[in-house]
Amino acid sequence: MRKLLTIISVGSLLLAGCTSNTDDLNEWVESVKAKPAGSITPAPEVKQTPKFEYSASDFRSPFAELEPEVESELQVIAEGCDASVQPDPNRTREDLERFSLDSMEMVGAMAKSDVKWGLIKMSSGPSQGKVFKVAIGNYLGVNHGKITDIDEFRIVIETLVPDGQGCWEKRVVNMALNE
Repeated sequence: MRKLLTIISVGSLLLAGCTSNTDDLNEWVESVKAKPAGSITPAPEVKQTPKFEYSASDFRSPFAELEPEVESELQVIAEGCDASVQPDPNRTREDLERFSLDSMEMVGAMAKSDVKWGLIKMSSGPSQGKVFKVAIGNYLGVNHGKITDIDEFRIVIETLVPDGQGCWEKRVVNMALNE
């Protein structure tokens, strides 16, 4: 009972300390309100930018996947084309073929016995920052890129690109070590 009485009396003293005279605060507020208002500098004028009309909206997006009909047309070997330079339509796509080579960078290489691996880091996209281990024969990039060689300074990728005439052509891309 004595504890309860002590707690109540301490609480009363604390509450009594909270009620103070606010006359000085009211005086200060009134003195600030009595001062004349200062001038505000006008906002800078916003310049109107010229209107831009996007004119390529009728074309296929370069980032969208090909429609099945168009892809099947591209897989037909045109007359006079080298049949050995064709992507394999029945090959199962690998994970890194969903991303362009521009979104990848070589960050290292490893070797054990005769097996060489390259370390590729994603520099953009949904897998940004992740590092993948690739070997000779793996595919990567959107242009059917196949790894043909790995050394400590580069990964050699052979890609297949449509030439616009119904044929495909090989292009070699060197992905250099990013130090």
